[in-house]
Amino acid sequence: MSRCIAASLLISLAALGATPGTAAEPAPDFPEADVEFFEKEVRPLLVRHCYECHSADAEEAAGSLRLDSRAAILAGGDTGAAIEAGNPEKSLLIDAINWGELYEMPPKTKMPDAEIAVLTRWVKMGAPWPKEEAAPEFVKKAFDIDARKSEHWAWQPLSHPLPPKVTHADWPRDDIDRFILAKLEQNKFQPNSVADKRTWLRRVYFDLIGLPPTPAEIDAFLADETPQAKEVVVDRLLASPQYGEKWARHWLDLMRYGESRGHEFDYDIPNVHEYRDYVIRALNLDLPYDQFVIEHLAGDLLEQPRLHPDEQYNESILGTGFWHLGEWVHSPVDIRKDEADRFDNMVDVMGKSFMALTIACARCHDHKFDAISQADYYRQFGFLQSSEYRQVRFETMEQNGQVAAKLTDLDRHTQSGQNSLLREAAAARQSNWKSLFAAAIAVLKTKDADRAKIAEEHGVRVEQLSPLVRELQQAADNPQHPLHPFGKLASAAEDQRAELVGSLTTPAAQSAADMQQVIDFATATETQWRANGYAFGTGPQRIGQLELSAEGLPQGVRTAGAAVRDARWNQLARGDGVQPDQGRLSGWDQGGRTFRTPTFELTDGRVYYLVRGSGLVFAVIDSHRMINGPLHGASLHSFNIDPKEGPRWITQDLRDYQGHRIHLEFTPKDDQPLEVLQVAEGAVTPTYAAPSTGSFVAAKLAGQPLTDEALSAAFAASLLDAIGNAQQTAAAPLADWVVKNRALAFDHDRDLDVKLRQLAADHQAKQTELVSQIRFRSRMAPAMWDGSGENERVMIRGATRNLGDEAQRGLPVALGGSHEFDALGSGRLQMAQQMMSPDNPFASRVIVNRLWHHLTGRGIVASVDNFGVLGEEPTHPELLDYLSNEFIADGWSMKRMIRRIVLTQTYAMSSEPGGPEETLDPDNKLLHRMRIRRLTGEAIRDEVLAISGRLDRQMYGHSVPTYLTEFMQGRGRPASGPIDGNGRRSVYLSIRRNFLSPTMLAFDVPQPASTVGKRNQSNVPAQALILLNDPMIYAEAQRWGAAVARQEAPHWDSAVAHQEESREKRIEAMFVTALGRPPFDAEAAAVSAYFAERAEQMQLSPEAASAHPEIWGDVAHALFNVKDFIYLR
Repeated sequence: MSRCIAASLLISLAALGATPGTAAEPAPDFPEADVEFFEKEVRPLLVRHCYECHSADAEEAAGSLRLDSRAAILAGGDTGAAIEAGNPEKSLLIDAINWGELYEMPPKTKMPDAEIAVLTRWVKMGAPWPKEEAAPEFVKKAFDIDARKSEHWAWQPLSHPLPPKVTHADWPRDDIDRFILAKLEQNKFQPNSVADKRTWLRRVYFDLIGLPPTPAEIDAFLADETPQAKEVVVDRLLASPQYGEKWARHWLDLMRYGESRGHEFDYDIPNVHEYRDYVIRALNLDLPYDQFVIEHLAGDLLEQPRLHPDEQYNESILGTGFWHLGEWVHSPVDIRKDEADRFDNMVDVMGKSFMALTIACARCHDHKFDAISQADYYRQFGFLQSSEYRQVRFETMEQNGQVAAKLTDLDRHTQSGQNSLLREAAAARQSNWKSLFAAAIAVLKTKDADRAKIAEEHGVRVEQLSPLVRELQQAADNPQHPLHPFGKLASAAEDQRAELVGSLTTPAAQSAADMQQVIDFATATETQWRANGYAFGTGPQRIGQLELSAEGLPQGVRTAGAAVRDARWNQLARGDGVQPDQGRLSGWDQGGRTFRTPTFELTDGRVYYLVRGSGLVFAVIDSHRMINGPLHGASLHSFNIDPKEGPRWITQDLRDYQGHRIHLEFTPKDDQPLEVLQVAEGAVTPTYAAPSTGSFVAAKLAGQPLTDEALSAAFAASLLDAIGNAQQTAAAPLADWVVKNRALAFDHDRDLDVKLRQLAADHQAKQTELVSQIRFRSRMAPAMWDGSGENERVMIRGATRNLGDEAQRGLPVALGGSHEFDALGSGRLQMAQQMMSPDNPFASRVIVNRLWHHLTGRGIVASVDNFGVLGEEPTHPELLDYLSNEFIADGWSMKRMIRRIVLTQTYAMSSEPGGPEETLDPDNKLLHRMRIRRLTGEAIRDEVLAISGRLDRQMYGHSVPTYLTEFMQGRGRPASGPIDGNGRRSVYLSIRRNFLSPTMLAFDVPQPASTVGKRNQSNVPAQALILLNDPMIYAEAQRWGAAVARQEAPHWDSAVAHQEESREKRIEAMFVTALGRPPFDAEAAAVSAYFAERAEQMQLSPEAASAHPEIWGDVAHALFNVKDFIYLR
């Protein structure tokens, strides 16, 4: 209502006074002048702007708020008081009429400043009001889900009706016919006669494959007098690849399929044609419908995804691309509202397409009619909050996943073997290490010591001693050196060592305690690992994990957990023709090369990540990804840190987004190494200190005399224990030192070196074989990427900044949505399985109703996208449930259900009107005859191309760009495509939201905004003008005419194609080709007369006229404009 102040704007910071439905406090006495001010100035404004929706006269007080009494105003609506008397600054009514931060009311036109000043003054005066009887109390109606379910047919479980008995028992061919006939007989109607064979054949061809039958196919069917003639045709059509192309277009209408984002610049949706091709393949395969839907909702989460039968790529994950087919906005001012709008579209499409429920009508309040609460609506948001968009390398992910797992197993096997060798060697070196350290102490304590002599005295080689002394000298002054405790203690007097040992357990100061930890890969669990591809292996590397060189030799031990780029995947690249992401992400190449953090809420706004190497970071804020234009550039960040240096904290300033939910996506740069150790958020920039070995060494010395001998023994034991317990944070640096200084520690142990190299050689050979199996180039497609489990809070009155209680992820409660979903991930797979349970009455009813609609012109429920109260009642409810049960029992097969319907006597009826039924059932709801239907825009275009011989039956691949006329201008205008679309079927033409084909729009091809299960069927002058004047239509008519003139028409019977045919025969062939029937006498005479007229005009002989391509082109063009060409009878 244009004059309403919605209840949502009247949310108090704290509810004052009585709540709705309770008795109010008596109004105070106000001075007469104040009351007069109210009556003259204030009440007229409330009446003018508010009472239509917020008074006792309103049908239902919007938001439970009334503004026609002082007590009601103080009580407020759903969420508290509308005003705080005496304090306009804290009154949301005043904030709203000022079009404040939260609300803009009245919604369409802001009140004049003078009127705002009047209401502000009134609140400041204490909201004076005359003495009056208490207004009738408003009692908000309870939202009774059970009552709403019980009152509406669609929520009821499937019944199991038996086919009814009928009087004319010889008419039905299938039990489906019995339901139709029974309803007709109840109303004393007669079913129409059977359509002739030509009409039936043309009907079934267009319904099943969207193309006309050829004259040869018509002749073959007419000649087949067997009872199975129709079945043979139907089976052949259902097996045709063109079946999937035809029926995919119906499905794409539901999914609001488009190939660009709309908004200002109409950016591409990269590689979205892969989703379209997936749909065609799935339909041709007759993928069971329940699996088809599960793949759409959660195909990325299936443990055993469906693979392409020949190329073995992951088909299931492609279904999830439907989530991302909607419009996106670049640089939205309100990024949170932009997310809510995108999610709203996704929920709307999901609800209507799969369940014919208008769930999105509960965005701002409980559904006004159906058993869907506002909380139910936001339960769906949780699934989307817990998921994310990605470009997935679907073509190679299965094979590469197997290779990645084998590489991980190989690494672990090699690491395990090498760890065993190192531990065995360390155990054998205990005496050597003890003597070595004792010798080092002697050197450090003696000025100008004779190292050779000391080495000899301690039974060690000087070539081993000198390097250790250097290490200890350096370590003594470097607290981050792994040998720092030993370096300090070795050079200290024995009586000073106790104090030094005490200082070893004091950790280096860090500010990590002041931060909110987002993820620390030292402690991250496997369930927190979220990677798109295998550029970072199959999981994070752990503390104490042995690091292998490219040759497979040990080169260190990890001292911190991290996500580490695996160089074996550096050659990953996009396949030929693969489109990059749009905007500023276009050069980042995230597909298959990215991992993400859990989602978290920005409290301070500064994000820190502890990294080494070079990388790109994308802070995905409120799932916004269309980064281009003046806003949100801060979400992108890059860094370059010398990988030889220690890790460093990088700061990304996102303080403009405090309170928003984000996750980070890390992608390596080019071929550079990258390690990510931690991600945190907080107000204080953290510092980094390398792990200290102090506590580990101190534990070894606990209770021991700090003599040189004891210290030497502790050194040897510490090195041994570090190698065996490297997963401990304090032990890992010592183990790392031993491995990095293997020649020193093991004194060039040749036996150890040989064994390590044998393992490395075996590792290298197997690794080379596995890496050769990696498919580095891949097609890509948009898909879902599961994230951390998140729930959304209810947005009160739909306002993104006014949040209520958390809504647990789940289907609507009325569908059993109280089920608990996976807390670690999105839970989409569980949701999908629950949605497609046979116990859900919507799952099968909705799809069989859609099939019936497409085959008969009207659904059993005419409102195919809305089974709710505002939708239509089923005309044949028993038939709907019968078909639903049969559909489930037959394995959810769409092809078999379609086959059954088109072979019924019902489908075979003539569409010719006649009889009293036309008056008694003018809308043909009872289906006393078949309905006349106009062909879709795509079918008309494809029919023209097929008849002219231009149709290219190549399947799949990139879409052909839209042909743009000079009038189709605007931002983001792409290059024009060819006028005939290269002859490809219409399903392969590009659909750009800002540059839609005018021809298709004129023939009611829907704009891809939301689900459209039922297209408009208009009959407007623009359609006739297009068929007359469109250059493509005219060109194809001329092409066909030229072929007829040469007697080379593409659909003539091959036996007579090269014989001299009379003009009359050719005219008849053209009618059969275009309309599926020979011409009526009057039509044939009209064409003959036209030839004579044109021959006279052009001064041609009859023979020359019969060979003139332009005249035949005119005949072809005329046939394209006959009503029977674009209608099915």
